[in-house]
This record gives sequence, structure tokens and C-alpha cells, in this order.
Amino acid sequence: MKRRLWLLLLLVIPLFISSCSKEDGDWDPMKWQTEVKKSSDGNIHVSPNGGTFVFYCKNYSSFWLTEVTESEPGGTEKHFYAEYNDHENFSIKSDWLTAKCEGNKLTVTIQPTTSNGFRFIKLEIEAGDVFDEFNFRQFGLKTGL
Repeated sequence: MKRRLWLLLLLVIPLFISSCSKEDGDWDPMKWQTEVKKSSDGNIHVSPNGGTFVFYCKNYSSFWLTEVTESEPGGTEKHFYAEYNDHENFSIKSDWLTAKCEGNKLTVTIQPTTSNGFRFIKLEIEAGDVFDEFNFRQFGLKTGL
């Protein structure tokens, strides 16, 4: 009788332990290390000359780029979607942005602008079941930084 009880416990205990694990959709948000500062409006401000920005994901070893959205006040939004190769996309290019990821490193280059107004760029990123985005606001020639 004791052997059967021990056998039953050995079969049931792994069931309880596995039921306490994280759900499939319970992923930690991406955590980034960078020298880039976000403004109070949540955007990364970019000068009219453009620039290159580097971000390191501290809690995921790799990720992929999914979409870029570009817009100017009073204009229409343009969407650029990643083309997947073996379920991972390591770079994406739009009219104003080029982004590349290598392991946990993301490098984003924003092209210079000749516009006088602002323009907005949103870069969307995915790692498994977690999503993140970077929002850039580029100042025009007459708006200044």
C-alpha cells in the first residue's frame, strides 16, 4: 500500500509543479540599454541632420523587426513591412530609416530631412510573444532641436 501511495505521489507532484509555470503569453517586456534619451512626450528627438542610435536588449538575446510607420503632420502614414527570411528579419528599410539587429543589438539610422516641419517614425519590434516600439520625432530645418 505504501508503494502505491509513493508511486501516486511521484506521478501527481510533477503535475502540480508544471501547472505553476508561466503562461505562453506571459512574457517579460523588453528592457533596453542605451545612451539615447526619450523626451517627456515619449519620443526620441532627432535633429534635421539625422543620426544613428544604438540600443541593446538586456533580457532577450535576439528579436526581429516587423514594421516602420512614417508620417508628417497633415500627410498620410506610410507603412513598410518586414520581409521574413527563415522567420527572422535582421534589417528593415523605409524612406527615412534603416534599422539592423545583430543578436541583442539594434542600430537605427535616420536620414537627414529637407522638410521644414516635423516628421514621425515608429519602428516596431518583436521577440516571441512580446512586442515593443521606438518612436522618433525628427525636427525640420526651421523647427530646430
